[in-house]
Amino acid sequence: MNTKLHTLTYNQTVLVSSERQFERFNELASLAQVLRDVCLDGERIYPGYTNMIGDVWYAFYSLEPTLDQASRDRYVTQFSLLSKLMQTDEYARWHTLTASDDLLSVLTAVSVGERLKELLNHNNEIREAQLKRKRAERSEESAKAQLKLNSQQNRSHASEQEKRRAKLQREFIQKQLSYAQQDKEQAENLIQDVIEKVSGQQLQEILAETKQEASKTKQTVLEIGTLDGKKIEQLPMSEQFQLIEHIQNHDTLKKIAEMTGRFKKIAKKRMKTKQEATMERKGVTVGQEVGRLLPIEVANLIMPDSKLDFLRRYAEQQTFVFDTKGKNRKGRGPIIICMDESSSMTSIKEESKAFCLALLMIARRQKRDFAIIPFASDIGDILIFPKGRSTSKEIIRFSNQFLGGGTNYEKPLRASLDILGKSEFNEADILFVTDGSSFLSSRFIEGFNAMKKKRKFECTSIVLTNLINTVDMELVNSFSDKVIEVSELFEAEDAFYLN
Repeated sequence: MNTKLHTLTYNQTVLVSSERQFERFNELASLAQVLRDVCLDGERIYPGYTNMIGDVWYAFYSLEPTLDQASRDRYVTQFSLLSKLMQTDEYARWHTLTASDDLLSVLTAVSVGERLKELLNHNNEIREAQLKRKRAERSEESAKAQLKLNSQQNRSHASEQEKRRAKLQREFIQKQLSYAQQDKEQAENLIQDVIEKVSGQQLQEILAETKQEASKTKQTVLEIGTLDGKKIEQLPMSEQFQLIEHIQNHDTLKKIAEMTGRFKKIAKKRMKTKQEATMERKGVTVGQEVGRLLPIEVANLIMPDSKLDFLRRYAEQQTFVFDTKGKNRKGRGPIIICMDESSSMTSIKEESKAFCLALLMIARRQKRDFAIIPFASDIGDILIFPKGRSTSKEIIRFSNQFLGGGTNYEKPLRASLDILGKSEFNEADILFVTDGSSFLSSRFIEGFNAMKKKRKFECTSIVLTNLINTVDMELVNSFSDKVIEVSELFEAEDAFYLN
């Protein structure tokens, strides 16, 4: 491992360097496997690839990166690439966002490194040069081994004839070694020429693709990494890079993060709408709470002709106020969500995961205990989030798991009752999501509904209907207080009435 890290050390630059430039990049490379991987792969093409990627990183990270003209002749290939990259319009636009941003500048360097590597690997001249270099390296190793053997044979006790023969053989091997080294040098020069010929237009296109990829990846890190309530600045770089590795290895995480963001927007909008509409839906009663006074009573207080009458009625608690007796209790306590993960849900598994994460975000914001029970033929790993707090590892584990199989309603509902038995969940409500049918005995339904009355909790079901799957609505209604029927989860806005 030490040898590998040594070959990936960033130690030469064509930019006006800072005191911390090399140290910071090598520190980031030690934390980020994705950065080490792209450098290591690139080194197989061109020794010095790490230095080029280090300069790409610094060109985007530094506030005012400047080319060191004195390095033009010393590091021709590296200087050629960086100068062309920094002259593109895309660089000028993207640098305004990446400057001083560790995560975004590393993501940009990785993406540029990956795309440049792909460009070189698809170049016929590069492939031929790599083959020539490999042959030359094998010949070089063979010649060195033969020279070592020859020196062992040419000992002092050898005859003059043997010494002459060994000398001739050594001269021949040295020529072979010289030819191999020349071929190796020619191959490396050819690779350098190809890199130097990479055009500004090609780099412009690479950066255009890089921007989109880096932006999406950072947004995913933001969505997943901050679900525990931390700000991105509070998330350690090591944890951010671990998230990037998971994102690269599991494409579904990006989709889930994008959908989570969409659900969060729906949730915020819906919650705001409900808050604004609540005043209209409440009943009217009499009382003395200033915050609940009807607008007409506020007007009575202001108007001179009605002010005395208002004060008299206010003293007697006879002013009209909005009634809170009919307020929906839903949303005040913990939430238990039973999420169907049967095979029929496979096509929307990312959507279902994002739906759960958006609700988790609300629970965390409102400091409410939250539980997820995935189910199919059986229940999966139950996740408990006290006060909505979660870790990146928990989110990744939940996002990457999916059960598949048939549908069983009873097991998740029983598991919900077990969770409700815990003191912190004794006032929880259940959100049951399904697109399939199951069987429940009348005895279980009666017992479940009796438990609802006893523990005073509610069960809201979201039923996904389409032309393929049929749901027994009568059965779902039998254990639910409310049923929301939708064709996709993005329509289930009522589920976000959580204020």
